[in-house]
Amino acid sequence: MRRTFARKLMLASSASAFIAVAAPAFAETEADAEDAAPAAADAASSARLQDIVVAGEKRETNLQDVPLAITAIDGETLVQRNFRSLDDLSGYVPGLNVTNNQGAERVFTIRGIGYETASNPNSFPGVAFHINGIYIAHSHAAAQDLIDIDRIEVLRGPQGTVFGETSTGGAINVILKQPQLGVTEGRASASYGNYNFVKLDGAVNAPLTDSLAVRMAAQYLYHDGYGYSIGVPGTDKYDLDDANRYTGRIAILWQPSSTFSATLEAQGFTADQSGPLQKSVTDTTPGARVVDQDLEQIYQLDTSMFSLTLNNDFSDTVVGKSVTAYQYMHHYQITESDRTSDPSLLDHLLPWEDISKTFSQEVTLSSRNTQLLEWTVGGLYLRQRARQNIFELAGPYNAAGVTPDGQNFVFQTDSPYQHTSVGVYGQAIVHPTESLSITAGARYSWDKITAQPYQFYNVIPPRETKSDAITGKISVDYELTPFNSVYVTASNGYKPAGLSFVSDAPFEAGSFSSGPQIVGQSFKKETVKALELGTKNEFFDRRVRLNVAGYYYWYKDFQFTAEDPVPFAGGTDNIPKAEVWGVEAETTIKLTPQLQFEGNAAWSKSSITSDYNLIDNIIASQIRQSLFASLGFPYNYYYNATIEQAVLDSAENARGKSLPKMPEWQANAALTYTADLGGGELTLRGEVTYRGEYNYRVIGDSVNDRVPSYTLFNGFIAYKPYESPFRFSVTATNIGDKDATASLFADPFGSATVSRQYVAPRQVIGTVALEF
Repeated sequence: MRRTFARKLMLASSASAFIAVAAPAFAETEADAEDAAPAAADAASSARLQDIVVAGEKRETNLQDVPLAITAIDGETLVQRNFRSLDDLSGYVPGLNVTNNQGAERVFTIRGIGYETASNPNSFPGVAFHINGIYIAHSHAAAQDLIDIDRIEVLRGPQGTVFGETSTGGAINVILKQPQLGVTEGRASASYGNYNFVKLDGAVNAPLTDSLAVRMAAQYLYHDGYGYSIGVPGTDKYDLDDANRYTGRIAILWQPSSTFSATLEAQGFTADQSGPLQKSVTDTTPGARVVDQDLEQIYQLDTSMFSLTLNNDFSDTVVGKSVTAYQYMHHYQITESDRTSDPSLLDHLLPWEDISKTFSQEVTLSSRNTQLLEWTVGGLYLRQRARQNIFELAGPYNAAGVTPDGQNFVFQTDSPYQHTSVGVYGQAIVHPTESLSITAGARYSWDKITAQPYQFYNVIPPRETKSDAITGKISVDYELTPFNSVYVTASNGYKPAGLSFVSDAPFEAGSFSSGPQIVGQSFKKETVKALELGTKNEFFDRRVRLNVAGYYYWYKDFQFTAEDPVPFAGGTDNIPKAEVWGVEAETTIKLTPQLQFEGNAAWSKSSITSDYNLIDNIIASQIRQSLFASLGFPYNYYYNATIEQAVLDSAENARGKSLPKMPEWQANAALTYTADLGGGELTLRGEVTYRGEYNYRVIGDSVNDRVPSYTLFNGFIAYKPYESPFRFSVTATNIGDKDATASLFADPFGSATVSRQYVAPRQVIGTVALEF
């Protein structure tokens, strides 16, 4: 398989190089024609693709000049796709898949590297999420709505050098629009659609003085539930998957000179709505969006961030930047883990709560206006203080304990924890010739996690774990022509070690007070070594852009949620080795000055290459439920040596299994047509997205893990009168109204439920927008 992949990669690279050499001849022929016909030259210029500027590695650069697989999505494209949150990136970026944990936390996976420990609050995602380059410390905050977006950049591959907090899979950076001096402009829009969808948003930029400007933006979003429950007492239909959310931000720019600026920003988001619709695979209620559950579910999320960014030009060749930030996140959720109205299976989270407060400081120095050598050095300090509070109510026959006031429960924790991170980095780009660039960078990262869990009404002694790593990359980029290049990059990334909230007692078979048999109190750091070979091209007088990347990863100590033979003692563990490989392609084609095609496709495979005995928590639950009665126990008492041994014996070797949340195939294609329609401009856009099937967990069970593929169609139409500040548009998403599965969730906490979460149904939304 590896040799076959290598051959395919070499053939693809050779073909790209051949096209890169052949294309200039075509361009030169057109250039001669343009010299002879200036009018034709103007027409050709209007048909060319525009440069895309990205800030992927701490400096603004043309996307085509960065030897890195990176996707940039501008704000106008996001509007046309009815973008609301990061969920909507799934299927649009090659290799990126967005799923959910318990319907709340967003789990991002890029090229098979993701977040299989979302149930452990002091573990870290493999894909780092940033807003304006500021690392967002808690995964729940990724569910917030995002407004006033300039563009979104998705960097694929390990980010172990200069990009914020280090990560093993990649980074998502949402770049918001900034205040501008001397410019008065604004926009406002009102939208309405089915499911009583209402969205009101707007932004304004205003100069206050010659050196002071302010930018403000706000949004309100509401819609009725996409589904409902018929089992909640006192109501026939209890709405689920609704929305009631507010977002706002303000940014103030002070620029007293051409060499210094300070930007103070504040932004906030709040959601107060019912819970997500998660339908058990055993729920026989007709209709994908109808469930039979008996709990009034609640979802609340509050996030805020304050930041101060200082930019200073120390000289014509050296610039400095300081970013100071404070983040707050509060998540509160009441959810039904049993996914049924059957009182004998009672299992409710009342509540599931997370609170996080984070301070970060990052300082960088960079070169500019240099030819032979470009460089960046910097450092990051981050301190997070957080807490998780969970109380899992249970029925009398499956309870693990009883509270002092007599409530049956299956799990309880009140767990404060802290994360301290320090990173020091540097990167240099050398240009030995006009065609050759060599990039080399390194980073030292140090992380400490401390925690003192309070579980089952017992205090667990304080715990601490530390980890560090030296990561970096080296890349060689060669220009075949001014518009065609090939590159090869070797890099590595690191995810810190962490703590599991498990008992510190030693293992004792059959004992209620036993500690876990397999899962440790801490888990190892995770690392990825990556090799990427790519080519970036613009052909036919810049009418065609084609970027292709092939990669191979060596994955070490993959962090995942592990089951233990001791009941309720699971936690986070490491699978020693895995490998990942694949190919991605992105293209944009100006078919005519009015018609543009955009498309991307990704193919990927993976395999666990080491021995590791996996226990399926679903199988473990079935074994416990079937054996306790045969052993004569009057209720679900699982703390028995025979039951624990049977669970241990059910383990299967992970070698040869695929990594989870990694579709083999993904693709997206869109056509955008603009036309002069008399007194205004008409825009039409049609889009199709395909996401292949994948396994939700590393277990890969065909019944409880297989997420089916889907194909979705979206459309957009807009009309902008030339002499008017208004624009009128209609957006349609999931035009076929498919009940496509967005994600599965196999509960690792003991309830043994498996549930589906669906993409939003067909949504048709009309918008009136004003720009001035």
